[in-house]
Amino acid sequence: MTPLTVQETERILSFLEARLEPKVYDTWCRSLRIEAVDDRSVRVPTANPYYRSWLEKLLKKPLEDAFSELFGRVPEIVFEVGGTDPASAPPAPAPLPEPPVPAPPAAPSPDFVFNPAYTFENFIAGPSNRMAYAAAVAVSENPATLYNPLFIHGGVGLGKTHLLQAICDGILKRNPAAKVLYLSCEDFVNGYIYAIQKKSLEAFRARHRNADVLVVDDIHFLVDKEGSQEEFFHTFNTLHLAGRQVILSSDQPAQDIRSLKQQLLSRFRSGFDAKIMPPTFETRLAILRKKADAKWKDVPQDVLAFIASAVETNIRELEGALTKVMGYAALSGRPVGLDLAREVLRDTPAPSPSPLTIAEIQQTVARYFNKKVTELQSRRWTKSTSLARQVCIYLCRKFTGFSLSELGSHFGDKDHTTMLYSIRKVEKLIAKNPTIRGDVERLVRELTGK
Repeated sequence: MTPLTVQETERILSFLEARLEPKVYDTWCRSLRIEAVDDRSVRVPTANPYYRSWLEKLLKKPLEDAFSELFGRVPEIVFEVGGTDPASAPPAPAPLPEPPVPAPPAAPSPDFVFNPAYTFENFIAGPSNRMAYAAAVAVSENPATLYNPLFIHGGVGLGKTHLLQAICDGILKRNPAAKVLYLSCEDFVNGYIYAIQKKSLEAFRARHRNADVLVVDDIHFLVDKEGSQEEFFHTFNTLHLAGRQVILSSDQPAQDIRSLKQQLLSRFRSGFDAKIMPPTFETRLAILRKKADAKWKDVPQDVLAFIASAVETNIRELEGALTKVMGYAALSGRPVGLDLAREVLRDTPAPSPSPLTIAEIQQTVARYFNKKVTELQSRRWTKSTSLARQVCIYLCRKFTGFSLSELGSHFGDKDHTTMLYSIRKVEKLIAKNPTIRGDVERLVRELTGK
């Protein structure tokens, strides 16, 4: 039996160090020996039957991945008792009576740990998220075909993470062998930094660039991290050229993420963009009904309707309000009713007024500047309507949640660059021209009623 070369062993250990948790690697891998049996198999000596059983569960799949990605082959990996220097092995566990079988050490975190409740079956689709939901289902059924990359964006607590993990769940149910890698963008950045420090970039890249499906949550975390942006750019290109699926989420549209390199922006915008808006009252009520039926019995509909009216911000706070009401009822021994719900949620901020629409803003600005709404919406931009149009775009950006590209569709199908120019032009005018500043302030007061 011939040990692998020092260089081959070091490459495998570097791969494992990047993939496993530090405590797991330090405990089980630093003294690991790998011996070549022949061209088709390798042997991993272990100190005793207990270690053989546990190491096989712990390291067989990572070792197979290491051989596949580093050497282009997957030999048979055999864990056998004997051949390991007892002094170099982890201390043997104290003998325990049988049964029970001794509990193994904590297993390392898998490539992704998802919430079992985050499935498509538990997702409530409504007008505010139906497009994102439909695209997510389509990707889970046929990855890397129609929507690649899939870019889902929306505010905090609106269900982005739920959809991303539901896609992973759907893909793995259809193909358990698929290499699905789900992680937050912060994990990607931290992993990249760690790989640089440990000189294990090859293993880091192998892990991400050999995935069949790469899912990155909160991609806006790349802001101001030039090295990580460059690394992700090459990872994205490798996967996309290989026909692999990339799925991303952000709290804002890609073009609005500041300090994002143009090469990344163009990649993110090359696929399907799906926006999630705050849920409507009917959707909020349906979410509460589903949660109530799953955790409690006979929650009155009028209580759920009151909570749905009181909490409009996001799904996370909505579900938190229901939990708060039900928890208070259990602790106080009082029945769940409207009086109790009002008492528990009395400190909840009043719902904000209905947001302004682009049409309302256009009508108000057109009237103020004595123009026609169609002039502001026209594809043909004239000097006489330039100021009114730019002020209108500025106010639409200020009072609505639409992206620059979405705004452009309401102003003659102009691109996001033109929208951004108009907004910055008005900002400069407000700072330098008292007359324009007064016009904008009066329009703001008229639009807000203040």
